[in-house]
Amino acid sequence: MTITLKQARLIKEKRQKDLAKLLGIHVQTYRKLEQHPEELTIKQAKKICDFLKISYDDIFFTL
Repeated sequence: MTITLKQARLIKEKRQKDLAKLLGIHVQTYRKLEQHPEELTIKQAKKICDFLKISYDDIFFTL
């Protein structure tokens, strides 16, 4: 089962602010990435997966 980036974040009860800080970006930029996850780099996507403790294969990074 694949889930969206937003769903993964909500399941793990994390805020957009938490992930923005992890990636070293502004929260507004992170919000845009949730809406357009295909713009994430592989490095960013892997950081998110490690942080959320979710397999890379379980998150749907394209729309």
